[in-house]
Amino acid sequence: MMTNDFAFSYKPGYSVFHKCPAVIKLLLLPVLSILIFKLPVWFALFLFVSLLCCELGVRISFREIFSDLKLILFYSILIAAVRPQKETFFMLTRLLSLFVLASLFFRTSSSLQLRGGFEQIEAVIRRVFHLKPGTTVSQTLALVICFIPLVSKNWNQVKKAWHARGGKSSPKMYAVLLPIFFSVGMKQAWNTARAIAVRDGMSRPADPK
Repeated sequence: MMTNDFAFSYKPGYSVFHKCPAVIKLLLLPVLSILIFKLPVWFALFLFVSLLCCELGVRISFREIFSDLKLILFYSILIAAVRPQKETFFMLTRLLSLFVLASLFFRTSSSLQLRGGFEQIEAVIRRVFHLKPGTTVSQTLALVICFIPLVSKNWNQVKKAWHARGGKSSPKMYAVLLPIFFSVGMKQAWNTARAIAVRDGMSRPADPK
């Protein structure tokens, strides 16, 4: 089975989570996130185990899950070693639950689905408050959310290219790759902005120098 090492990247599938409307996911995500920190820690622990089982059930591999969680796992080990207290472990449990929730959300939601979900929500809000029809806010939110897996993908690509050419992990690697990383990201952001402008019949944004 192919795995995707890019953190929080979409993995195509036909599970109930993949088929779940993006609107429902976008509404549930903030609700569950709030409950993780408001309810007793046992809820966060239960949610963590349940979501982890769900990810494995829809064929998201351990390697892909670790790719999504490795940052918070490193942080958890570091904090637990410095401050091994009950409250620390409770907070780390909540954070791990939150990251697993984000992992399942991104792994089963494509950028098109997320944008469509945001547009539906914005359309309802505009109708309720009698605002002019439009999707400006939803497009911005979709771009911000989809930027998270895109950053991971770009960094992994430039790092793999560096290692393929015999480069080693060192301060020099970051000094060389970071400018390339930002350049690629800016180019992709520009292309996305142009695509949205063309799609909505908006005026073309000025070409960056």
